[in-house]
Amino acid sequence: MSMRGEGRRFWIPVIILSVFAIYSSQQLVRSHIDPSVDSNDYTFRRELPGRRGSIFDATGTPLVKSVPIWDYHLDPVALTNRVVRRRGEPPRPKAAIVKTIANALGLDFKKLLAMSDDVRHRYQKLAESSDPEAHRILADSHLVAGVSIEDKQIRQYLHGKRLAHVLGSVNAEHQGSAGVELKYEKYLAGVPGEIQGMKDARGRELYDKRIISVDPIPGADIYLTIDHTLQYEAETALASGMAEFQPSSGWCLVMDAKTGAVLAMASLPDFDPLQFGSSSDSAKLNRVTNFTYEPGSVMKVITAAAAFDSGFAEPSKMYSTKRFDERYYKLPGDGSHVWDPMMSVKDAIVHSSNIVIGKLGYDMGPQRLWSYMKAFGFGERTGIELPGEEVGILRDWKKWDKATWSRAPIGQGVSVTAIQLASAYQAIANDGARMRPHIISKIVDAHGTELYRHSDEQIGQPISKQAARKLRSAMLGVATRSGTARRAAIRGYSVAGKTGTAQKVIGRSYAPGLYRATFCGMVPATDPRLVVLVTLDFDEKRKYHQGGNSAAPVFRRIATAALRYLMIPPDKPEELDEFSDDDEFDMIMEERARAAGLDEEENLP
Repeated sequence: MSMRGEGRRFWIPVIILSVFAIYSSQQLVRSHIDPSVDSNDYTFRRELPGRRGSIFDATGTPLVKSVPIWDYHLDPVALTNRVVRRRGEPPRPKAAIVKTIANALGLDFKKLLAMSDDVRHRYQKLAESSDPEAHRILADSHLVAGVSIEDKQIRQYLHGKRLAHVLGSVNAEHQGSAGVELKYEKYLAGVPGEIQGMKDARGRELYDKRIISVDPIPGADIYLTIDHTLQYEAETALASGMAEFQPSSGWCLVMDAKTGAVLAMASLPDFDPLQFGSSSDSAKLNRVTNFTYEPGSVMKVITAAAAFDSGFAEPSKMYSTKRFDERYYKLPGDGSHVWDPMMSVKDAIVHSSNIVIGKLGYDMGPQRLWSYMKAFGFGERTGIELPGEEVGILRDWKKWDKATWSRAPIGQGVSVTAIQLASAYQAIANDGARMRPHIISKIVDAHGTELYRHSDEQIGQPISKQAARKLRSAMLGVATRSGTARRAAIRGYSVAGKTGTAQKVIGRSYAPGLYRATFCGMVPATDPRLVVLVTLDFDEKRKYHQGGNSAAPVFRRIATAALRYLMIPPDKPEELDEFSDDDEFDMIMEERARAAGLDEEENLP
């Protein structure tokens, strides 16, 4: 009994240790053969990314889309130790597997073979590929081994930098980081799917053991109001103006005068959406919506609108052009211009007289002018569907000092955005009806169901139809040989617009010699279809810094291209017969201006 008991005490520990050693060895061997298997749990879960929605222009032309892409890495250990073969065939040699991988991804066979021998470095980067055939081959465990695959997406901006500030960009996680991509993230982002199931000892999925299979849901598609052809024309004309007049930055906008739909929007400098993170802050800034500035003389139109609508003044009302008048407090000057002793309000718009418009605003009083500025949308966001829209600065009239009474009427002491300014001119062009500016036409889900469609929305009536038409008539003379923007004239079309040459504020004072030049106009003036705004921002002294000499020619190029593309008929067809081409039209306009002895300088605020 004692001998048997001693033997039992000896063999029981030996057996236990042996079983433990066998189990440990088995686990080590299995982990060496298949590193993906580290436990007895053969279940797995994998998330499938949902395709991000696309963005289209107004014509249905794709601007942005996402395509699936797979990220491939090589594990030399798994490639060496796993057995790869089809049923009934002998195992595939390592060289054959490497050859299959190289052919599928277009890689060099010899370099890949060397990588497969380097077992010290696991999960070596192979390539990224959107080729579905390559994915089919490399996902087949009967053909290859040692290749890990990660499902990803890449965002393609099909027109490069065009529309960069509107479209925006996505970050490394494929989430919107600017523009429409950011604003409509919840619509564009797809809903990920999921797979849960079982795998064998080598990590291969057992398809008949799949537990959960939920397909991803693609994101919705966004349709813009912007026409990519008009956008091209606007960006090309703005870039040409930048090269010709050498401002540090510039921006432009084309808006439908009837609906408020934005047909083109550009800001320079711009950025590559694929390099958004490394772009400068200046390049990222959308100056149409996210930048405020003193507008200068383009605001004189708003002052005149208030006077005409309230019945305070008619276009024919006369004012003295004398600056130093004891009835007014510190009137702005008109530079070196010498006027007739009296000037009408209409002529003050055409010649951009600070003195006359300053007196008009002063006489109306700050409360009346401020209320009309508010009615036109200044001092509040327009609601354009882009992130980061600025409010601008329009202080309450009770906080205006007496100098502001005559400065605000000419665009000093107030700060606006380009979209606010264009929206105000849209109301004037549309017989006083102000429509909400918008850039989104509709949103459609992956099944073709409309989730949203824009309905034109009137958000105000700052002035009456009669006042708007009276004002447009007064503005007609600006783009003529006697006005400040003869370079904005378009052969065959009437133009109602206004120039602005605003001295820039640096710190708390105006910077001598530095200006922002603006022209905003509507065409055809008799029944406006388009509102076009152009601003050039000069950080250095330039010869052609005036709105009429730099911004106006860019306006003309954009408006002319838009009128022709949209096939808007001319309202001055007699000019089409009078001049053989646009160059002759420009030349004769210049000659007539010189014969009249007109100065090229417009009146500066």
